[in-house]
Amino acid sequence: MKRIVSLMLTVVMLCGMVATLSSCGVPKNNGAEISVYLGAESFDFDPSDYFVDSNQEQLMSMIYEPLFGIDEKGNLEMLAAKKYDVDKEEREIVITLRESYWSDEVRVTAADFIYAWRDVILEPTNANPSAALFYDIENAVEVKSGKESLYSFGAVASDIYEITIKYREGADYKQILKNLASVATSPLREDIVSVSPGYWSKSISTIVTNGPFRIEEWNRDSAEFTLSRNLGYHQKPTTKDFDNIVNPGALVSFFTAAGEQLTLTYKDVENKTVFYLADAPVADRIANKDKAEVTEDMSVYSYVFNTENPLFAIKEVRQALSMVLDRTAMSNAIGFGKPANGFLNNKVASSVFKDEIKDRISVSALKEDAEALLAGVNFTGVSKSFTLTVNNDEESVILANMAKEAWESLGFSVTVKTVDLVSTVIEDKATAQEITILDSAIQALVKDASYGDRKFDVIAVDWQLYSEDAFVSLAAFTSNMNGNGVNFKDGTFRTSISGWWNADYDYLMNSAYIAKNEEDRAKALADAEKFLLEYAPVVPVIFNESFAFVNDDISKLTWDYFGNPVFVDVKQKNYEKYLKTEE
Repeated sequence: MKRIVSLMLTVVMLCGMVATLSSCGVPKNNGAEISVYLGAESFDFDPSDYFVDSNQEQLMSMIYEPLFGIDEKGNLEMLAAKKYDVDKEEREIVITLRESYWSDEVRVTAADFIYAWRDVILEPTNANPSAALFYDIENAVEVKSGKESLYSFGAVASDIYEITIKYREGADYKQILKNLASVATSPLREDIVSVSPGYWSKSISTIVTNGPFRIEEWNRDSAEFTLSRNLGYHQKPTTKDFDNIVNPGALVSFFTAAGEQLTLTYKDVENKTVFYLADAPVADRIANKDKAEVTEDMSVYSYVFNTENPLFAIKEVRQALSMVLDRTAMSNAIGFGKPANGFLNNKVASSVFKDEIKDRISVSALKEDAEALLAGVNFTGVSKSFTLTVNNDEESVILANMAKEAWESLGFSVTVKTVDLVSTVIEDKATAQEITILDSAIQALVKDASYGDRKFDVIAVDWQLYSEDAFVSLAAFTSNMNGNGVNFKDGTFRTSISGWWNADYDYLMNSAYIAKNEEDRAKALADAEKFLLEYAPVVPVIFNESFAFVNDDISKLTWDYFGNPVFVDVKQKNYEKYLKTEE
């Protein structure tokens, strides 16, 4: 069991080992160093990666910044963008960047955004469902499908600090701006990524970030790191007004290492061992639920079927396994989250269903209906045994065992498999030496599946919704707009990670894409979600909620629309008492 580190041990862990905050020209006492617990250990800090863990998305939002943000009420706000102008006749958006700098003090440019969008996410061989965020930009679909060159993409760096976007006919420019508020659309530096593709984001020596915080230290042995203030965030890095833009000096963080159970509790918040706790043992979070700050997340805890498995190629099997889940009991069992009554959570569904959002799937178990459905299935030659693969954390295991019990009540034999990490030895192109990189095993399995290599029967993931636009989320299950790109060996589109696709579903989504008005678009998207829930290649279980136990000494903590905590203006009462002292 990993020992839980005390506040005094975790605060600024770099002394004597690597550069400290003061070595960067910052006064020793440059603000609060707030002890925070942010969730499970992270292994990759690429904002454009194929994330399947909502905690990872929250962490990215602290160290990277897209052009825009959306506040908790759904209002667009400027982040890396200083201003924008729209020419509706020309279908153009011109965005001017504010002055802001990377963590290595290089100024952020328009080319950094275009490189991330065009050369990384939309590159046809790169699998990533966040590509759908750009599909209202001219030629984005064609670029991702390999039908047009990268340079036909309708967004360009029209000046050093200016982006011009040509959007397609029929697109809503306001929705494009909101899509560009996803952290997945943050900029990337070509000079960093191109030198170490695939692993630049796994080493502190190559990671550069443009958000309010930068990674100061990353200690894999103790699963700890410090996020310190990025001095060049929205200002010159030579400024002397250190807390003008970002108030805390550092977020001193620690993780639960892979395969180990969290022992931090609400008492650690009360005792000021930690000031912000984004997780807790399930029993503790249930007991103290009324003391938590809670907001709806933009991800859905889901089970994804491998439809290449003969058992899950049968539509009725997938339907029955979805129907028998008691989603209300499952959400209650882990303390936070709402039972998923559809694939689209309430924030996204509200853009489709203008009236009251009703249940599209049952949140209670429908065992008799499931049994009746299976009674008509011929299982000759098909094994009724399968494995459910989940991350090795307490809540995933609790939910998996509840699903196992429900599914076995229908006559299936279910094995729950927990996974932690995978390691890969690769050659570092810069040094020509072999290095070992670590990844979340769940994320690695999902990435492999996005390229067509499915090594699971059923897998549990936090399905990222990316945008309040339902089209972005539902596009992931189309054959040609799912973001997984093209297999140039045979010229075919890659399917979703489930392997499922359907021509009728494609038709509904294409109807939404070319719809002439919002009413027709909303109807097509509502029909598409209904179709997806009926065919059930993915089974939504819980609408995730972001929650945290926050000490009373912390003030001005807010949340954004995606359920990410915003630490920029946070203040800690009497913070000097908790600063590290010289020995």
